[in-house]
Amino acid sequence: MSVRPSLFPEMHRVARLDHPEVREVVPSHHCVVRFRQRRPVRERGIEAVADALIDVLEEAHVTRWPPAWAVNDRYTELWAVNRDLAFPLERGGAPGRYVATTCLSR
Repeated sequence: MSVRPSLFPEMHRVARLDHPEVREVVPSHHCVVRFRQRRPVRERGIEAVADALIDVLEEAHVTRWPPAWAVNDRYTELWAVNRDLAFPLERGGAPGRYVATTCLSR
């Protein structure tokens, strides 16, 4: 099985949050793709997408409860929610580091 190269190879950004449990959020490749589909960015290029995604994540409210429109049968411990976007978070190995696995929209 071969590994597909990332469409966003230089996307190695980390959102920094002022939250007691979640200090950093790293967007997964899938999250970047979904964010780009669900929230078009006017400027071209990965830098514009990365800047917009990190801004949204850094302004997000972290909660244990998903928005009603994002509820499904899959358990997620924490969510980062910013208006009409929700990001399920999974532990990322290091204390305080989480991975945003996808981007959901209302």
